[in-house]
Amino acid sequence: DGKDFKKEFSNWWKDKWKVIKFPSKGTVFDYYVDTENSKLEDWSKMQTVDIVSTIDTSKSIPSYTIPTVDTISAQYLMRQFINNNHCPILVGLAGCGKTQIIKGLLNELVGTGDDYLQQIINFNYYTDANLLQLNLEQNLEKKAGRTYAPVGKYKLIYFVDDMNMPARDPYDTQNAIALLRQHRDYEHWYDKNKLALKDIKNTQLVAAMNPTAGSFIVNPRLQRHFWLLAVGFPEQSSLSTIYSAYLNKHFSKFQGTIQAEIAPVIKATLSLHAEVERNFRKTAANFHYEFNVRHLTNVFQGLLTAKPEAIKGPDNFIKLWVHEAERIYGDRLVNS
Repeated sequence: DGKDFKKEFSNWWKDKWKVIKFPSKGTVFDYYVDTENSKLEDWSKMQTVDIVSTIDTSKSIPSYTIPTVDTISAQYLMRQFINNNHCPILVGLAGCGKTQIIKGLLNELVGTGDDYLQQIINFNYYTDANLLQLNLEQNLEKKAGRTYAPVGKYKLIYFVDDMNMPARDPYDTQNAIALLRQHRDYEHWYDKNKLALKDIKNTQLVAAMNPTAGSFIVNPRLQRHFWLLAVGFPEQSSLSTIYSAYLNKHFSKFQGTIQAEIAPVIKATLSLHAEVERNFRKTAANFHYEFNVRHLTNVFQGLLTAKPEAIKGPDNFIKLWVHEAERIYGDRLVNS
């Protein structure tokens, strides 16, 4: 909670290039250049697909990626790099939505055509090169000679989550990361049994990592292959957009004036989250005092369990909200 460097950079940028008339609202990060009309447009203008109408509230909230300025901009930039066979990596703190942004993009790429397949690989402390190689080879088939590739003419995108998690060995290296680097450098790895080369074609990497967990460095020889995008905590407006999409959909069939309470409840939850974050700081004794978007999402996930026969009016709805907020936030605190 030091300086807002994003805002400072934005102000510096606007001041430095006064010829370009940026809209007064928001920061320089909120706009993209519409090359056809030669003007700056809000990222939300890029939204073409109506995901909100397809939401099934019986599924978990992370099952869908609701388009917001943050997700649209990150996915647009990542798509350009993937199309040019370059690897993007998202870096940000726990619970800021990295995994969600990437999964949303991959589902879109896989769902819209015959070009891509996806495979998600979650790294943890115990991931080593042997285990990783078995995982990487799951969706590959032998083509000709020593060449291996995905089925047909598909391109396989490996999504490596928590890339910096594997344990370091005595030489300060991580052998899982060394295998990824070998693959990106030479497009091959070795068959461990026959000690023969395997050429791996039509594959690509997308990754995400939290710089405050795992090992604090990733081998620069691997990192040079990636284009890095920093992901911040979503803006209040983005969070409101996401949660109101779910709640409006779920409570549209309920009786009474519950719909009128949705906006105040979302606002109250965001305020509560900000208060909890400010008052209950992470310390050596209370290292679990870490509150992020996941906790916010859990409160709303609890509200989506409401049934029309139980929640008959606004007072029931508010009681349910108080209960969910106490379970998510109150139960984490060490004393009354």
